[in-house]
Amino acid sequence: MNAIAAMSLNRVIGAGGQIPWRLPEDFRWFKEATLGQVVIMGRKTFEGLGRPLPGRQNYVLTRHPRRLVGDPAQAALYAGAKVGPAAHPRRRPAQYVLPGASGTELCVVRGLPSLRRAGLLEAAWLAGGAQVYARFLPCCAELYLSLVRREVPGDAFFPPFEEQFEFMEVLRATPDFEVRRYRNRDVRPVEGRAGSG
Repeated sequence: MNAIAAMSLNRVIGAGGQIPWRLPEDFRWFKEATLGQVVIMGRKTFEGLGRPLPGRQNYVLTRHPRRLVGDPAQAALYAGAKVGPAAHPRRRPAQYVLPGASGTELCVVRGLPSLRRAGLLEAAWLAGGAQVYARFLPCCAELYLSLVRREVPGDAFFPPFEEQFEFMEVLRATPDFEVRRYRNRDVRPVEGRAGSG
């Protein structure tokens, strides 16, 4: 699994459940990197998006899947969702699966162990938020970090990672941000995995 994130110079990644900047080129980079792949995010990040990311397998981590699915604000999204292990033809271990158009899929799950058993972590992107990064970043082989060249106010922060990850290269540089690739000193990347190389 790799991680993908964007943070400001003062480590902010979110404010009030939203991204506190608008950088279309960084959004394009995120889409390019994750399209057609598995993206793992926490409940708060998913609720901030308001819908699954198109063209990706979206896995939402939450300790209370039924509460998320039962939320009246999300009711229309889950209308017709399949429930339990029989929800997916390949029997992926998900609580709720909502197939969508253009390769979009939404699965609400309790944790990563079931995804690991199903072999879904090898080519997955960890995409936030702060609690999910803090907990699972040490398991990621690589980190693709967009460093936004400004300080912004916020209430969600990227966790310290510098001691465990070594800087490898700058993949993109603009006046507003640069995309940096880091490698986990303790986790070896798997050949052919998302973002490797």
